[in-house]
Amino acid sequence: MRRILGLAPLGALVLLAWTGGPSSAQDKPASAPPDAARIGRGRDLFASSGCGSCHTLADAGATGQVGPPLDGDANLTRALVVDRVTNGSGPMPSFGSQMTPDDIAAVAAYVVHAAAR
Repeated sequence: MRRILGLAPLGALVLLAWTGGPSSAQDKPASAPPDAARIGRGRDLFASSGCGSCHTLADAGATGQVGPPLDGDANLTRALVVDRVTNGSGPMPSFGSQMTPDDIAAVAAYVVHAAAR
């Protein structure tokens, strides 16, 4: 293994860990907030898929009364929304065969973002 900045291999690894390692524009922490484009796509999918006919979500102008209101729901996580949209639950239908996993992830990002406002 070659030396980096005159450090032995173990020292180089420590330096990379301490400085965050080599970075690129694509490196994002797993907890990074979703980007505006994904949230916008999720907003569009929320509207075009009829989510607002059942759920209340102020950001979307949705006033549905069938499903639970989404605004301020502290229990909403991306994982929960992905599961519910993919598989359905109770009266909520499954959208897993109608949306791609990326579309479902975008809806989840939007719902969690908008509900927390």
